[in-house]
Amino acid sequence: MKRFALIGKSIDKSLSPAIHRYCFEQLSLDAKYEIVNMESTDKISGVIDQLKSGDLDGINVTTPYKENIRPFLDNINPRAEEIGSINCIHVKDRQLIGNNTDWYGFLKALEGTVDFSNVVILGTGGVVPAILYYFNSRRKTSVHIVGRDKEKMSLFESKGAFAYHMDSLNINVDDSLIINAIPSSASINWQGLINRISGHICGAIDLNYNFKVTEFLNSFNSNVKTKNGLDMLIHQALMSLDIWYEKDYFRCRLLQ
Repeated sequence: MKRFALIGKSIDKSLSPAIHRYCFEQLSLDAKYEIVNMESTDKISGVIDQLKSGDLDGINVTTPYKENIRPFLDNINPRAEEIGSINCIHVKDRQLIGNNTDWYGFLKALEGTVDFSNVVILGTGGVVPAILYYFNSRRKTSVHIVGRDKEKMSLFESKGAFAYHMDSLNINVDDSLIINAIPSSASINWQGLINRISGHICGAIDLNYNFKVTEFLNSFNSNVKTKNGLDMLIHQALMSLDIWYEKDYFRCRLLQ
């Protein structure tokens, strides 16, 4: 039996185990997927030891360890290197290789949404580099990132994004897609924040997926097409399967 896991902080309610169990059943794979909830980076080395010993065959990585995991790896996929964020690790020839499947999950999440000319991303967390990579490499459009981490904001600016401090936000963008990458546990005056983004808003995506409708999504009127992050979660998981099993067809088989 192959063993996989998700590592992160405060992830007890993650849907990833259920998604992977469903995939294993549908594909008749003898595999198990579990959660490793860790409160600090001190625990990362233990998971790395399990990967090296063969007790784990691969892992997904979520907030806040997508960047912290990099020093433990032997190699990083060129795309993940460019993104600067790791959310999937597999073992090949005893080498731990870092990958990023978030960009693909986001690509699929955009399907069937709306036409837009500008993007506003709220938050600077581990998934944001993958979204910025997608727009820079696959769909050229103006990206505006709102946050408080000055170091990350500076990095995003170096990659072509416009950066704004959340506490002094006041921007005007037309035909915009608003993307929330701030955890649902954060205390945010969503309506007040959205009101500081003027211009026509045509769509909104909340990358949180635990609820179909969130407080963030409820901040928009009925003319704005809204979506949560479940599609992104599912599609990044399917791409992880392709990486772990070194196949190119799991995604196609499951979505037929």
